[in-house]
Amino acid sequence: MDMGIEKIKDLIINSAKKKAEEMIETAKRDLEEEFSKFKKQLDEEYQARLERLKREIDEEFDRAKVIEISKIEKKKLLKKKEILDEFFEHLKSMMMKDEKSYKKMLITLLKRDVVDGSTVYLNGDDLKKFGKDFEKLIYQDLKLNDVKIEESPINIKGGLIIKSPNFEIDDSIDELVDSFREEKEIEIAKEIFG
Repeated sequence: MDMGIEKIKDLIINSAKKKAEEMIETAKRDLEEEFSKFKKQLDEEYQARLERLKREIDEEFDRAKVIEISKIEKKKLLKKKEILDEFFEHLKSMMMKDEKSYKKMLITLLKRDVVDGSTVYLNGDDLKKFGKDFEKLIYQDLKLNDVKIEESPINIKGGLIIKSPNFEIDDSIDELVDSFREEKEIEIAKEIFG
């Protein structure tokens, strides 16, 4: 009988071992499945986070690029303005450089704008150089009797200003070039800068 109990005992132990092994295998499979799910979820979260960070970096890079491009464009515009300012200042100097051409321009302005009852204002240099010639032009050539050349110089770079009780015409070099600039600056900028 001992043998029968031993056999039963072995059967129970073997059955228990088999059941335990099956349970261990099932638990192992469940753990591996859970681990696989966890790993997949972790990978997905990592990829999503990586994509989000990449997008944020790209957006930040694009913003920085736009800011830098804006800074460069602003510098270019300032440089273009500086070049145009220098160009128009040079134009003012060139208009006065050749005395003969400058005097001819002043005479043209006088003929165009002076009327009886007006006063002509010049800067100190022009008053000394051209004052007497302009009086002759006004009285003899233009046959105007009520025009005065002001003896006190005014503070302008060059050109002239004509005043009457009804109007004032600013034909100073600064005003002439500024008017020309307003009219032609876009065209000149296209020509210079393409």
